[in-house]
Amino acid sequence: MNNRKIKLALTVGLMNAEASNNAIYFVKEVMQGFQEVGAFLGSVLKDKSTLNSNHIRQTYAVQFENCTVNVDLVSNPNSQYQYVQGFQLN
Repeated sequence: MNNRKIKLALTVGLMNAEASNNAIYFVKEVMQGFQEVGAFLGSVLKDKSTLNSNHIRQTYAVQFENCTVNVDLVSNPNSQYQYVQGFQLN
């Protein structure tokens, strides 16, 4: 599996994506473009914490047969905006 190519595609795609889009769905779509990651198995909320009255930090594990992408999101539930704080490909 070419981790470098996958990380680059995710980084560029997330930088160009709008903040109001569903980031987890976007990660799933980008990853499914790579055959070596295998089939999509699901996504799981691993951690959730309140940063302040308007922002929530969430960590999701987006699971595929051959790898997992851990995505850290900061979201505003009032405006429905999501910002990817970072991700790790395992």
